[in-house]
Amino acid sequence: MRQTNDYEDHSGGLPLIYMALAVSVFVLMVLVLVVAMNKDKGSGKGYTSVLQEEIEEENSQESAEEEILQHQEGGDLVASDLDFWDMYPMETEEEQENTESKEAEQEAEEEEATPDKDGNHVEVVLRDGTSEWLPINPYWKKNNYDFANLVSKNDLLHYYSDGKQVSYLGVDLSKYQKNVDFAAIQSEGIDYCMLRVGSRGYETGNIQEDEKFQEYITGAEAVGMPVGLYFFSQAVTEEEAIEEANFVISKIGEHKITYPIAFDMEFIENDDSRIETLTKTEKSNIALAFLNRIEEAGYVGMLYGNKEWLLKRIELHRFEDYDIWLAQEDDIPDYPYTYSMWQYSRQGEVYGIDGYVDLNISFVDYSAR
Repeated sequence: MRQTNDYEDHSGGLPLIYMALAVSVFVLMVLVLVVAMNKDKGSGKGYTSVLQEEIEEENSQESAEEEILQHQEGGDLVASDLDFWDMYPMETEEEQENTESKEAEQEAEEEEATPDKDGNHVEVVLRDGTSEWLPINPYWKKNNYDFANLVSKNDLLHYYSDGKQVSYLGVDLSKYQKNVDFAAIQSEGIDYCMLRVGSRGYETGNIQEDEKFQEYITGAEAVGMPVGLYFFSQAVTEEEAIEEANFVISKIGEHKITYPIAFDMEFIENDDSRIETLTKTEKSNIALAFLNRIEEAGYVGMLYGNKEWLLKRIELHRFEDYDIWLAQEDDIPDYPYTYSMWQYSRQGEVYGIDGYVDLNISFVDYSAR
């Protein structure tokens, strides 16, 4: 039988085991620490060296900041003083060329899209001096003149096709030209003349014959020069337009007219006229009334006008059956639609005419019709 004091002699056995384990763990931790320290030494960075690097980096940043502050206070700071530029990589030469090429293409596309570059608009200078870009109607008949074939000889223009002259040089005359020697101007190369028969007063509305008409038409016929006519209209009704046409027809009499008879309606420069309040439709109706009467009498009707008049002041599409006499004082006209006669100068000089004269090119030989 076991007594109460049987285990007193073995009371220290279990605590000794725990102590042995604790010592072993302590030794193991020491070994791990030693190995770790040796490893840091092998890589060249121990705790001390790492701490030293941090201190040096901090000192370097403080030194850079001090240097920048010194420049700001009195020195010149240059890009090389700043170490953050390397954060933004520079484009290679090829990348830069590609960027510039794309920018140039974009600028070219934007430039082509403007009305003055797209080829689908025409500029019109209005009577108040402002300008407007109008779209070119793709359904209206265009002219096909190639003005690279335009040749100037002694300031007189001639148009060629396949090396052959296919234009006819003319002058338009009124009382303002005073004395005209038709034999002389013919020898200078003038092929035809357009004579003003008369005009309607822009204030009174009265019709009057041009003072030089009879003299001019007789002089032109004397040298066999082909003749066309025009009337300066200020009609405000269709009835007045027909009255003007009948006036022209009455003045022709026995004279031979081989070139067109033109309807010329214009605003008065620096003044108001009878036609100021007419609408586009009303002006178109008046012009058509005149031209229809002229053609009924057996002559060729023609509409005269500059770009503004033709493109802004009338309904141009209603005149597709009539020839157009374009007035545009430019080296090369940019009126896009068809026309058969071009008044290219109002300050021409021709031997045999006193003072300046209007010069014209006809692309049609009306006298041969």
